[in-house]
Amino acid sequence: MRSFSICTQVLRDRVRLSPSLLLFSRMSSSSSKSLTKFVVYAPDKEGTLDLRYQVRQRHLDGIVPTVKSGVMKLGGMMVDPESDVNLPQKKAIGSLVIYEAESVEQVKRMVETDIYYTSGVWDQEKLVICPFFAATPWP
Repeated sequence: MRSFSICTQVLRDRVRLSPSLLLFSRMSSSSSKSLTKFVVYAPDKEGTLDLRYQVRQRHLDGIVPTVKSGVMKLGGMMVDPESDVNLPQKKAIGSLVIYEAESVEQVKRMVETDIYYTSGVWDQEKLVICPFFAATPWP
């Protein structure tokens, strides 16, 4: 099973990175422990909607410490744009999360222990973690 893509120098051969991301990777590996924001795009595997809702409470309970610590800045479910968003059980197609952490490896460890990852809700081969630099003021 192929692991998910990480935008970092370590896996640059497996992910097409822009020169600026490669520069970031070199800088981040040699610099002191500063915090960087990382975006995680975690699409669901096809046919896992029922499983997502079965393990959802465990997922929400599991992220509480990460949210309380301030490491998880933003997280949520992406919904099929053609589905009725007013229904209580929306047609989820994946998750989007923004972490603030010391390294991509720290974020990878958090993602790999999430029930959505371990139960097979998220498509591990399509999941992406990349450094994120906001162009607008951070809310």
